[in-house]
Amino acid sequence: MDTTYQLTTYSPDYLEKQVEIGKFIFSQWLGARQSPIKRLQQVYSAPDFDPETRFYALKDGEVIGFLPSKIRKDKTEADLEFPLLAAGFEDAEEALMGYAFEQLKSKGVSAVISRVSNAWGNTVALAKKYNYEYNGLMWKNAQLKVENYKGSTDEENVREVTETYFNDIRDLLISFRENTEAEARAQIDKLVEISERVTSWKIIREDGKIVGHDHLVEDIRDSNRARMNAIYATRDDIRDRIMNSHVAAAKRNGISLIDSFFFGPTENMEAPYKDYGFEIGELWSYKKEI
Repeated sequence: MDTTYQLTTYSPDYLEKQVEIGKFIFSQWLGARQSPIKRLQQVYSAPDFDPETRFYALKDGEVIGFLPSKIRKDKTEADLEFPLLAAGFEDAEEALMGYAFEQLKSKGVSAVISRVSNAWGNTVALAKKYNYEYNGLMWKNAQLKVENYKGSTDEENVREVTETYFNDIRDLLISFRENTEAEARAQIDKLVEISERVTSWKIIREDGKIVGHDHLVEDIRDSNRARMNAIYATRDDIRDRIMNSHVAAAKRNGISLIDSFFFGPTENMEAPYKDYGFEIGELWSYKKEI
């Protein structure tokens, strides 16, 4: 282990540097972003937070890298990211990984699960280096730079969602997204609660039925970004109309990036979004016994 670095666990004094490093790295990764310091302060002061599961590398008393983890409920497995290191300190990677393994093992953890993607730095190479095994697809990331949108921004025959449509939308979420009724109701309630951040919530109906639906919500951490879903649409032209309306709303509201995620029942629906100008990447789960 490299003794030129001090390896330690969480201190509130480390958060400012952690956010600085995370912002720089995640800005280069598809679909990833760094939580703001206020959000981290909330999470790291919660009753169930374990400071001994957040690992840091320091050089001359200053944070040069960090490695978050979280022990799962079964206590034998932990979610573990790969090291995030400031430029010029990449050689701290092995020391920080080794330290994390040692600390987690001392807590009874026997396996770690890490997220890996071709669009997330060198995580593929690191999974291979540390002898991880593929554990399945988590989701597909998609990101659109609004200025590069290849469609129109005409908002033709698209309606804003109102309470009138909530019951029909609930049923759609149950059938299309395989939500439970409680999950579908909670999702609608949440959109109403955060209505000031709902940039675009659109519906298209034909013959009394929903044939197109989706919402675009401003990111709580970055007002220049928004998140949407795989659009429910019974035809390509209907999906185009919803997408056009989302992008028009994004432009009006100063949003420059739109993120979307494909998983579960929408896992294989990304192809048309490439034609809109989205960049697509896959995020996988990898597992290692320690």
